[in-house]
This record gives sequence, C-alpha cells and structure tokens, in this order.
Amino acid sequence: MNYDQLNKIHDYWRKDILPHLIHQHTVNSYDDYLRKLSFLPSFKWLKDMEKVKINRVLFAIDPHKLIKKYKSQCITYNAPAKPEDGLMRVIYQLSPTLHMEVGIWVWIEHEIVQSYASAFVCYNEEEDFLKLSDDLYKMRREGNTEEKPTHPGFFIDRRVEEKTS
Repeated sequence: MNYDQLNKIHDYWRKDILPHLIHQHTVNSYDDYLRKLSFLPSFKWLKDMEKVKINRVLFAIDPHKLIKKYKSQCITYNAPAKPEDGLMRVIYQLSPTLHMEVGIWVWIEHEIVQSYASAFVCYNEEEDFLKLSDDLYKMRREGNTEEKPTHPGFFIDRRVEEKTS
C-alpha cells in the first residue's frame, strides 16, 4: 500500500473539495432526501409523480468548477471515511423542481491526483434538466490521463502492436 498516495488524496479532499461544501440537512441517501422532500407541501409535485424523473448526466464533470458554482445550493454531503474510498456524494437543490446528486471520484494516476464528477438529476420540467445539462457540459473533463492506453482483456490486435513497436 502506498501511504503517500493516500495522504495526497486526503489533502485533496480537505483542501480542494470540503471548503466548498455545506451541510444543511442530514439524509441517508438521495432516495431518502427525495422521499423526505415529497412530504413537504411545496414539493407535492414530487409526491404526485407516477414515476420520478431521474436522469444521469453521461459525461465526466470537473468537480472544481461544479462545487464552486453550486456551493450555495449544497444541501448535504458525505465525506469519505477513508481517503482510499475515493468517492464522495453531494446533494444539491438547484430549484424547487431540480435536484442533483453528484458523485466525486478521486484517485492517483501517474503520481497525480485525478478526479471527476458524475450527476443524477431529479426534475419536474424537461427544459430545466436540459438547461442544467448544457451548463454541466461546459464543465466537462477532456483529454486522456493515461500515457499509453492498454487494451482490456485478451483480444489484442497484434498488427497494431507491431506498427507501434
């Protein structure tokens, strides 16, 4: 086990992520959060839905940009008990009809701390979700952190390896 990597990840959580999060309410999960909201009079729309609209944002988001932009709308988060867990969940209330759970993943690759966020969004109005998706897309991660991508599994094209050798 590389303890230096664990220390780097811990420092990243403490210095770069946690200062931008606010804990306002305690909930066990995103489901628990949505369930509790549905009993409030102003969230009757959620309780009245036949099926709750939840959509996953399918690209990697830069967590630094996301947590800074939505800091004031943070409801709760769960800090990882151990840095090696590498995942933190954060819940945001962006409007009365737009709620987002963000998973922030952190790991060490080539001695550098890497991170990205992914989001699940609960919404009532499709237009609100699409606008949020466009905003998040502007914060997406790009590039490749691997020096030399490896082929998964046993199906390696030998012709490609010969050309690169």
